[in-house]
Amino acid sequence: MQVTGKKRALFSFSRWMRKGYAVFRSLGREVRIAVLSVVYSIVVVPGAVWAQTSADTLRMREVDLEEVVVTAGRTPVGAQQVARMVTTLSRVEVERVPAQSISELLRVLPSADIRQRGPLGAQADISVRGGSFDQTLVLLNGINVSDPQTGHHHLNLPVDPESISRVEFLTGPAARAFGPNAFNGVINLITGPPSKNHLRLSASAGAYGLFRVSGHLALGTRKTSHFLSPGYTTSAGYLPNTDFRGTTLFYRAESLFRAGTLSFQAGVGDRRFGANSFYSLRYPDQFEATKTRFLSAGFVSRSPEGFSASAYVRRHHDRFELIRDNPAIPFNVHRSTTSGVNLNYILGGIAGKSSLGVDIRGEHILSTVLGEPLASPVAVRGGEALYFTRSAGRLNTALYGEHRMERRRLILAAGAMAHLVSGSRKIGFYPGADAAFRIHPAFSLYGSLNKTLRMPTFTDLYYTSPIQQANPRLKPEKAVSAEGGLRLHSPGVRGTLAVFSRKGREMIDWVKDPHPDSLIWRSMNHSQVDFRGVEGSLRYRPGELRPWTRRFIWLESGSLAWTALRGRSTAGELLSRYTADYLRHQIMASADIGLGPKTVLSLRWTWRDRNGAWPGPAGEVVSYRPISLTDAKITRKGRLLNLFVSASNLFDEEWMDFGGLRQPGFWLSGGISFEQDWPSL
Repeated sequence: MQVTGKKRALFSFSRWMRKGYAVFRSLGREVRIAVLSVVYSIVVVPGAVWAQTSADTLRMREVDLEEVVVTAGRTPVGAQQVARMVTTLSRVEVERVPAQSISELLRVLPSADIRQRGPLGAQADISVRGGSFDQTLVLLNGINVSDPQTGHHHLNLPVDPESISRVEFLTGPAARAFGPNAFNGVINLITGPPSKNHLRLSASAGAYGLFRVSGHLALGTRKTSHFLSPGYTTSAGYLPNTDFRGTTLFYRAESLFRAGTLSFQAGVGDRRFGANSFYSLRYPDQFEATKTRFLSAGFVSRSPEGFSASAYVRRHHDRFELIRDNPAIPFNVHRSTTSGVNLNYILGGIAGKSSLGVDIRGEHILSTVLGEPLASPVAVRGGEALYFTRSAGRLNTALYGEHRMERRRLILAAGAMAHLVSGSRKIGFYPGADAAFRIHPAFSLYGSLNKTLRMPTFTDLYYTSPIQQANPRLKPEKAVSAEGGLRLHSPGVRGTLAVFSRKGREMIDWVKDPHPDSLIWRSMNHSQVDFRGVEGSLRYRPGELRPWTRRFIWLESGSLAWTALRGRSTAGELLSRYTADYLRHQIMASADIGLGPKTVLSLRWTWRDRNGAWPGPAGEVVSYRPISLTDAKITRKGRLLNLFVSASNLFDEEWMDFGGLRQPGFWLSGGISFEQDWPSL
C-alpha cells in the first residue's frame, strides 16, 4: 500500500487474536508486525482483542480489517476464504448510525427485518429473509443469548448500545455450526473500546422526554484487560403508555497466558415500559418489565490448531400486565434459565482443516401460564402473593463436525450437526456444504446448500389465553436452503448479488380464521412454507483508494442494498400472525458526507413493502402499506469532546412495523461525549 512521497505505509501489528494466518492470507501481501486493533470472531470463543502501542510507533493509522472477520463456520479463516454472505458494521459505522438502541442499530443491516412495537428497543423482533422472529440466533461476544421463552426477548441484552464496537451478521441457515436455532441467520454483537486504556462518558437528551447517560472504562496491562460499561435511558413516550426506562451494566475481563486466553463477561439489564396495545389492540394499557442476568467464561488456546471452550448461564425475568397496575387481572410472570457448555477442537492437515465440537444447552422455565402444572407452587421472588404454578424444560445436545479445504482458486467446506433433545429418541442429522471459486482477484462465485431446524419456544408450546391456544405437540421446524451468488471485493468497492430459496416443513405460526367473528389464534405446524428471493448490495469507500484519488472526494462512504422476497404457504385462507408478514421488497441507501475535517453528516434511507395483513379495530382485514423512512445524524469529533445531533423519521412519516401500532414521528435528539486514551502502564 502506497502513500504520498517515497515512504511506504507500515502496518504495526502486535497480535491477531489466535489466528494470525487469517490476516496475512486475506491481505495477500507482506506485513510488518507491530500494532493491531482486532476483533472477535463469531466462530470461536473470543481471544485477545486489545490494541497495544509500541514505543517506537510514531504514527498510528486506523485500518479497517473487515475482510478478515469470519462468521460462517466452526473453523476460523479469513473472510475472503468464506463461501457465505457475511455483513459487518465497523466501530466507525456503528457510531454514525442514527440509533438510540441496539434494535435501531440493527435496522441498517441488509436482509434484516427489525420490527419494533415500542420506542428505544422496548420490544423488537429480528427476522431474516422472511423468517420469523424466533429463527435468528443472537450472540454476545460469541456466546448464545437467545431466549427460549420467546424470540421477543432476544434483544433484551445487558449492554448499552454505545458499547457495541462491531456487528457481524451471517445470513442464511447455520445450524451445522451454531446449533438448532440458527435457522435463518446469526447476529453477533461485539463489545469493547477502540483502545486498551480508554474512558468514555456521554449524555444526550431529546424529544418525548428522552434522556440517556452511558459510559465505559477500559483498563489493562500487557496481559490483562478490563472493560466496564453502565447505561441508563428514559423517555416519557411519544403516545400515552409508551414510556420507557432501562438500565444496563456490563463487565468483561481477559487474561493472557502462555497456553491461551481466558475471558469472562457478566451483565445485568432491567427495562420497564408501557406496552400500549403491544399484543392486542383492545388493551392499550398493557405494561411489561424484564430483567436479564448473564455471565460466561471462555478459553481459547494460542495455537491456530487447538482447543476452545466456553460456558454460560442466562436468566431472564418477564412480568406482563394486561392492564397496567391493575392486580385484579392476574399478571403473567415468567423466569427462564439457560445454561450451556460449548467445546471445539481444530485439527490441521495436508487435506485442509477439520473441527469437531459439542454443545450442551439446558433450557428451563418457571411461569404462571407456560408449561406443565407444578406439584408445589414456587413463590415469585419480590412478587407479592405471586406464585409460579407451571414449568417446562429440555436439554439440547449437539455434535458438530466440519472440514474445509482450499485448492488455489477453489474453497470447499462441508459439515453436519447431529442433534438430540431430551424426551425424544430420534437423532436429527443436519448437513451442509459451501463452495467458492475465485474467477478474478476481485470477483468470486459462491454457493451453499444447508439443512436446518428450530425448536419451538415455550410460548409456542404452552401459551393459552382467551384469544390464544397453544399446542404442546408442536414439532421442530425444518428447512432446506440453497443459495448462490457473486461477490465483489476490491479496494474502495464491495458488492454482492445472491439468489436463494428455502423449503420449510412443519413451520410454526399462530393462525386464525379471517372471519371477523373468529377470535382464537392457534399455534400450529404448517405443512409447508417456501421462500425465494434475490438480494444485492454495493458499498463505496473512497478512503480505501490511493490518497491522491480520494483527496477531492467529499463522500466518505455510500451504500445501496435491496432485497426481494416471494413466499408461498399451504396455510390456505388462514390469517397468519407471523409467517405471512414478511418484507416483499426492501431498499436501503446510506451516505456519510464529510462536512469538514472533523464533521460528518450520515444519512440513512429505507423503503419497505410488507406482505400480509392485520385485523383492524372492527375485525376487518387491513393490508400493510409501503413505508419510507429517512434518518440523519451529524457528528463532530474533537480531541476530547464529541458532539452529535440525530433526527429519526426526518420527514415525520406515519408508519408501523406491526398492524395498528403507530411508531414515533420526527424525533430529534442531541448529545455530548468525552473520550480519553492513555498509554498502558
